[in-house]
Amino acid sequence: METFIWTGLVLAAGALRLPHLGRPPLTVDEGLRAFDATRVAGGDVPQTWRGDLSEAATSYLFRIFGETDLLVRLLPALAGVAMIGLLWLARPYAGRVGTLLAAGLLAFSPMLVIYSRSGTEFSLGTLVAGLIMISLFAYLQNPRSGLAFPLIFGLALAPLTDAVAMLAALAALVFLAVEAVFSSNSDVRHAWQTFRRSPLQWVTALLIVAAALQFGITRFGTSLEGLDLPGLRLFWEMFDMPRDSRPPEYQFALLLAYDWPILLGGTAGFAFVAVKFLRQRRKTTAFERFLLLWTLAAAFALALTTRREAGQLLMLLLPLGLLAGRLAEEIAARADWAATCRWWPAGAAVAAAAAAAAVLMTKWSSGNADTTERLTFLAAVVIGVALVALVAMRARAGAMPAVAVVVALAATVFVAHSSLAVAFSGGTEFAVDLRLAPRADQLRETVDKLARERGGTIVVDSDLSDELGWTLRDSPVVFGGPTNRASAVVSRPNANPAGFVAREEVWRVAEGWYPDEVLAPRRMWRWALYREPYSDVNALDVRIFVRTI
Repeated sequence: METFIWTGLVLAAGALRLPHLGRPPLTVDEGLRAFDATRVAGGDVPQTWRGDLSEAATSYLFRIFGETDLLVRLLPALAGVAMIGLLWLARPYAGRVGTLLAAGLLAFSPMLVIYSRSGTEFSLGTLVAGLIMISLFAYLQNPRSGLAFPLIFGLALAPLTDAVAMLAALAALVFLAVEAVFSSNSDVRHAWQTFRRSPLQWVTALLIVAAALQFGITRFGTSLEGLDLPGLRLFWEMFDMPRDSRPPEYQFALLLAYDWPILLGGTAGFAFVAVKFLRQRRKTTAFERFLLLWTLAAAFALALTTRREAGQLLMLLLPLGLLAGRLAEEIAARADWAATCRWWPAGAAVAAAAAAAAVLMTKWSSGNADTTERLTFLAAVVIGVALVALVAMRARAGAMPAVAVVVALAATVFVAHSSLAVAFSGGTEFAVDLRLAPRADQLRETVDKLARERGGTIVVDSDLSDELGWTLRDSPVVFGGPTNRASAVVSRPNANPAGFVAREEVWRVAEGWYPDEVLAPRRMWRWALYREPYSDVNALDVRIFVRTI
């Protein structure tokens, strides 16, 4: 049965990540990275080339199969599915129930689904982070050469991947140092002695590290720019000054909007493991202590980040999901199921109150609720909270499963709706910033037609290279440069270059939105339900100017 459930979970993760990969338009960031990969595949290395694992691998795919939107996202999607399957190997450390719950939360996590279906710089790090975590504890449990290789490989690959993998590697190294020096962990000492006495293992480590340095120098064979580890550079760039203009609660709002089940379960799991560590340190496992350290490191990095991006949250989602699994494992082991069964009326009342609140909130968010419905909504929330508190106070051991079941039902409905929406809906998500609009392809067709009809050079404003470079990669255009011999110019609608007349049509080539009120419960509820922006859409419009005859 366990194998059957895991198989279904991996298939569900694939069903969310793999179908229709090329259908949604690329985001501006995806387009920029894809355009750089295209130019590198053609032998030209742009100044913006990073050469991290995802970008370099995409460039090689372009050389073999050609340039398509599907190939931009293929590797991240496969990595997202592989990461869920990889968690199967964490069962000896997180427990069967805990690992299964963590894998379920991460398989349906809207944020992970978004970044598994996008070719951004945060798309492969979660898989590398999972490899480091699992191979680390597998090696500590049985320090043999076959397990040393994936651990060393993961640690060496992290500085070449992205910030998510880099943080996991740093957390693993700090954990080993702390456990060896302060905790006197016998497993760590034994593993270190075994590694030091095995020439095969440390020679393998030296060869892998040397290969990683070589790949860092050559950007996986795409360019030669001196020693520069792209994953490490992406990590440090998060703290560049000056700060961006996004509000401090940006990351927290994203967690509430997209991944509150992982936030709630992971925070509860962190509190449980932290209290256990402070009271009975010896009873905590090394895996639990590593999760505490990993979560604290990720939260600390996010708090200090000056250049905020939605993908940075992936540093926190994996450890939070595993902490939620640890809590679920404890609840399943300690629950008094007989007492829980006696409290089923309270659970049914909580579920009914939550359902009523959801229905009333939906009416309220659509503008159809009057004062009576608002008061009823507040009453439903108060009744639900009061019942949960009553069960927790009176039932104790039997309460946690009842509360967990109610929360699990709400979380299941949320993640099913949200993960399907971010995977297949045409709605605009504020976690992905600007996305290319379908009109961008129509603009390309028009530009190609103008080039055939009018001849000459078509100049595109250099400020639009990030947004239109990928779309116009095969079109006869030049980004920037003099316009004195150009037959047409593509620029902002109000540019009005001398000697050219504007066409009436304005092309919306990209759009995105960011909430003007980050924490606005009613408006966020409306967005979560209908996937409609609740603030002004940030749009990029362009116009074609043709030379006057």
